This record gives sequence, C-alpha cells and structure tokens, in this order.
Amino acid sequence: MSSSTYDPSAPVSTTVDTISAGGGGAHVHRRISWAAIFGGVILVVAVQLLLSLLGAGLGLGTIDINAGSTPSATTLGIGAGIWWVISSCIALGAGGFVSAWLAGIEIRFDGVLHGLVTWGIATLLTLLLLTSAIGGIIGGGFSALGSVASAAGSGVSDVAKPLAQAAGVSPDMIQQQAQAYLQPTNPDPANMSPQDAQKAIATDLVTYAGGGTDAAAAKERIVNVMAAQMKISHDEAAKKFDDAQAKLKQTRDKAVQSAKDAADASAAAASKTSFAAFAVVLLGALAAAFGGSFAVQRRHVVSHHTVNTGRA
Repeated sequence: MSSSTYDPSAPVSTTVDTISAGGGGAHVHRRISWAAIFGGVILVVAVQLLLSLLGAGLGLGTIDINAGSTPSATTLGIGAGIWWVISSCIALGAGGFVSAWLAGIEIRFDGVLHGLVTWGIATLLTLLLLTSAIGGIIGGGFSALGSVASAAGSGVSDVAKPLAQAAGVSPDMIQQQAQAYLQPTNPDPANMSPQDAQKAIATDLVTYAGGGTDAAAAKERIVNVMAAQMKISHDEAAKKFDDAQAKLKQTRDKAVQSAKDAADASAAAASKTSFAAFAVVLLGALAAAFGGSFAVQRRHVVSHHTVNTGRA
C-alpha cells in the first residue's frame, strides 16, 4: 500500500515530507501544498463564474413581458439566492477536491484542511473582487447582503426625519419662525392683518412648545389672536386650540411609532440576512472540506487498485 515517514512526535512543521509508494513508484509531497491550494482556488473562482453566468441566463430566460408570464421580483430573488448557494457549494467542493488531490494527500484530515484553506482563500478573494464587474457576478450573494444592509442603514437613518417633524422642528417652520422674528407685528389682535396674525401665532407656538413658565402666556396670546381673527368667543377659540393640539399630538405619536416600527423592521431584516449569509458561508466551508476528504478517499481507492493491478 503506502508508507509514511511522518512522525507525530516530531516538531510541527508544514515542510514535513511524506513518501508514498504506489504502483507507479514512490513520490514525495509536503503536508501542505500551496501550489495545489492555489490551483483549487482558481478552480473555485472559475466554476463559480461559470455557474453564475448559467444561472443568470436561466433566470433572464424566464422573463417574457409580452406573454405576461414574468416571475415576480420576490420569486426571482429567491431563485437567485438558491442558485447562488448551490453553485457556491459545487465550486468550493470541486476546489477542495482538486487542492487535496493535486497535493497528493494520503491523510484524510490533511485533505480536509486543504479544502478549508482553499475555501478561506476563495472567500477572501471573492470579497476583494466585489469591487469589480466580475466580482459582482461571482459574489452575487455578498452583493445582495451588502444591499440589504445598506437599505437597513438607510431605514434607520430615515427615522430622524419623522422624529424631527414629530418634535415640531422642520426647515419650513424654522424659516417661518425667523420671518416672524424679523417682521414687526401689531400687538393688538383685533387690528392685525392675517399675515401678522400668522406670524404672531408662529412665534408664540415656539414658546408654547418649549413649555416652561411662558407656555401659558403664549397660549393665551394665541387664543386671543384666534378669537379676534375668526370672530369667535375666547372660549371657542381656546377649544379650537386644544382640539388642534390634541390632533397634533396624535399625529406626532403616530409618526414616532411608525418611525420606530420601520427601524425595527430594517434591523430585523439585516439580522436575518446576516444569519443567512453565515449559513451559506458555513455550507461552503463544509463543501470544501468534504471535497478535500473525498479526494483522499479516492486516492486510496486508486492506489489500492494500482497496487492490485501491479501484483496481478
């Protein structure tokens, strides 16, 4: 069969040579072969590119706008994700097999390690290639993950807008308040023009929203202006003001809750995508490790067959 000079008690080194004897003569190999791993990585990238192009062709072939049988965006996205997982496992399994086979590995655990190293380098290379056009095709799943994460980040950042509006702060309101400060108003509500009344109410609303000891006085001035402009009693104006404030508070609370719900949904989507990406990358590692182990198993079968044939 085969013999090995590898001594488990010897110091750990990647340069320990193993001599194997088969029907074709003895050959020497190292416990790790970077040339073989490099060949496996090249095969991973090439097979992944090939299968990704095939999947893109099949997916685009299902689109038929005239016939009205075009799959939905969700269906296409799920199909693309499944195909990416399958193609990645096939490519990494083939790369792990080739790296272990070319290295002449006789120990199954070494074959598994060759497969895992091939997977690690191929994964890092894919991440580096994502900035190029080829990388966009090869790393479609990683690109999708980046898009979802970016969308989640945008969703979280968009929360600031409704929160700011709910708090009563907006560019239009600030501009209106500035105009109110710069434009003189008639202190007598009965003699105010509609424009002056609006400016006075805008100014007092800021004071009222700020709370404190001046809030009550600001509310009273607003009610007086409303009563004078709308030709109604003071009590009716006060009721209208309270009703408007109640509606404003309800709208503000609804906007804040909607913003929180959107942020939670974005974070949950990003979390699920991260877990899915983790599972896919882990499956790729398992596929590469299986490929390396299977290469060693096949080498044993071939060596056994060669020895038996030589004896015959």
